[in-house]
Amino acid sequence: MAFTYTIKPNLLTKEECDLVLNFTLENLILKPAEIVGDNNHNYDARKSNVVFYPYYQKFSFILEKISKLLDENILIKGFDLDYKNSQFQFTEYKIGDYFAWHKDITGNEVTQYDRYCSLVIQLNDEYEDGDLELKLSDDSIMKVEKGIGNTIVFLSDIEHRVTGVKNGNRYTLVNWVGLKKTNNYKKTLL
Repeated sequence: MAFTYTIKPNLLTKEECDLVLNFTLENLILKPAEIVGDNNHNYDARKSNVVFYPYYQKFSFILEKISKLLDENILIKGFDLDYKNSQFQFTEYKIGDYFAWHKDITGNEVTQYDRYCSLVIQLNDEYEDGDLELKLSDDSIMKVEKGIGNTIVFLSDIEHRVTGVKNGNRYTLVNWVGLKKTNNYKKTLL
């Protein structure tokens, strides 16, 4: 069966999530999120604050755990996964914030392999609603269970959304995994 999505409860511990959350809120400046696709700005589809940062470099445990999760779940002949030098998007959803139905790939990527799959790590669970939902088919919507450190990896062309937050703040780390062609150099004897 081909990869569609995988969920790993408690991939990060509460202590690890608190380290990331505290570092971000104390040291980085969040800005209103923008949606850019097909040269259009859709300001009604999303309301949240974001900042990009190389969390893999600051917190090696994230790279170790994500690498293991991806290696156990995704293998594509002729390609390697490309994510180790990427920056995460830290996202803050306050009361009333949301992200309407969308896909993380628009067809305008630099190559068709830039966003093969998306990953979301939940850093807290002290909020009401603000659910991540995936549209698995026209009549099947899956709500991702809340939990500190819970992580989901899913194909970037799956439509998904974050419902409006009713109470508290929702914090996540989001990243995208690309594909790069494997260079197979065969050695020959002369």
